Amino acid sequence: MSYDLRAAVRGVLLPVAASREQQFLDAVNAYLDGVGIVQDKANWVNLQLRRWKRDGSPTPAFRAFVRAMLYTEGRDPVTFMFDSVDGPNGPAYLRAAQLASNNFFDLHASLVSAHLLPHDAARQILSHGGMIARLAVEEQMTASEISRLITVRDNRFSLNWRAVQAILAKMGCAPSLSLDQAQQTFQDDSDAEPELLGDLDIAGSIERVALVADSLGCKGDFVEWLTDLFVTDFHAPYLLLLHYQLLIQDSFDHAVTYAYEFKPRGQIAAWLTQEYIAAGIPVARNAFLNNAKATLRFDQVWVTGRTDSPRSATALANILEAIENMGSLAKDELASQMRGLLHRYLRVESERHGGALPHILPTLTDVQAEALLLAIGAGNTNTTGILEQRLVDCFGLTEHAGDGWAAKGLGDSVFAANTYRRKLGDIEFELPLRPHPRSVSYESHGGHLTEPYVRDHLDSFAYVLGVRQEELETIAPLPDWQFEVVFVAHTFDPGLPNNIEVGGSNVALRYVTFEDAAQAVSVGPDLDVINEHLVAPLNSGFVHPSVRERALAYIA
Repeated sequence: MSYDLRAAVRGVLLPVAASREQQFLDAVNAYLDGVGIVQDKANWVNLQLRRWKRDGSPTPAFRAFVRAMLYTEGRDPVTFMFDSVDGPNGPAYLRAAQLASNNFFDLHASLVSAHLLPHDAARQILSHGGMIARLAVEEQMTASEISRLITVRDNRFSLNWRAVQAILAKMGCAPSLSLDQAQQTFQDDSDAEPELLGDLDIAGSIERVALVADSLGCKGDFVEWLTDLFVTDFHAPYLLLLHYQLLIQDSFDHAVTYAYEFKPRGQIAAWLTQEYIAAGIPVARNAFLNNAKATLRFDQVWVTGRTDSPRSATALANILEAIENMGSLAKDELASQMRGLLHRYLRVESERHGGALPHILPTLTDVQAEALLLAIGAGNTNTTGILEQRLVDCFGLTEHAGDGWAAKGLGDSVFAANTYRRKLGDIEFELPLRPHPRSVSYESHGGHLTEPYVRDHLDSFAYVLGVRQEELETIAPLPDWQFEVVFVAHTFDPGLPNNIEVGGSNVALRYVTFEDAAQAVSVGPDLDVINEHLVAPLNSGFVHPSVRERALAYIA
């Protein structure tokens, strides 16, 4: 093939996979030979392009040429748009190629007339048709997310997700979110909430989500943003907007700042709004549209037009932008964690407005307390460690009931991060008496304790000890301290270490079963401790009702 013809054929801007180009060029040559254009093929191609642009429609010969090049049944390969049409997504690619072949010029005309693209710009975006289909089918990207990638190549298509959506629709692979999908995600998130957040309150849940964001490499002040959104500048409709955008992310890789790709006037937004209203959260029935009028994206431009809760609006825009710029799987994880936070808020508000807390625990008698302690000691309670940690609180209090001991972390959530709270364990008891002050920290772990878990905790122990070194050395040099870590679990790996050295200090390690911890708490003398530090914390709205239900079953 001559260089002139190759340049002319490439200038048609058909969506051809790079790996298929030589086969494509050979097919062009053969096709033109077959229709009697043996000489001056480049001139024929260039003439067709000029007439198409000048007349506004292709000649019948050019239409037939493009149709054949995009898809021909029985040819090997049938299409040059994709590397392969084998595998589980093969049927989707075949259908996309067939539809592209049949609709190419109609789609171009639509991009010009309905999306106001110049003739050549419409040709340019259509040249990405194969990539657009692959990203939608293979990577589950939405039109808005795909448009962001195309914009990196050509900024004429900035914010033009509708053009991408039109292409996807014509190729039969436009993403669509059904009400059933959204409701299933909502239910799954509701079920996951207790496992994701344990007994954390809203502030603690915000801290946990922020830690997850940081671990995923998503930078930004999520504690400040989420606190503005949920607490300091609360505006309920913004939570609804956030929830709606993050619901989409569960099914697709979405550019979550984009407001209108998934029809917020439709059933899903109306249903989600009703869920918020049912929980007693003050949102209007058209809350989404009221807060997203005349906007393409929830970005800083949108923020400047908001008069309601501007700090919260800024926080929402910052959160969505930070999520949008993450990789797909990291984006999925952070979106899931944030939906868990939204469900924590929904459940707590629903229970608050509903009156009595479900499955509230009574003040225990000696018999009931003994039954509960025995049950916790017998095996993993499957309450995300909540019952176990409350038992460890009681165990630690009885072990350090003497004068001078000070507790740190008593009553903290199961998911309160030791590094964030600067604790040496879930709960820490300190006796600051010179010359050899003591620190005994307890680490609760429901079920089987493994060596990797121990090593991971000791790593965080070393970090916190370094952070607190100056504070501790106001009492005594670190080597003069007597440090001990007590791991409480149901069973243990064999051969766990008995001590380690951290910063020149020896740290003793001890292992106690929950059965032994339960027996160490005396039901009679310690009943008040049990009711105050095990039972009362369970009657918090932030503890999922299933945890109290499990405890009630133990004492029945």
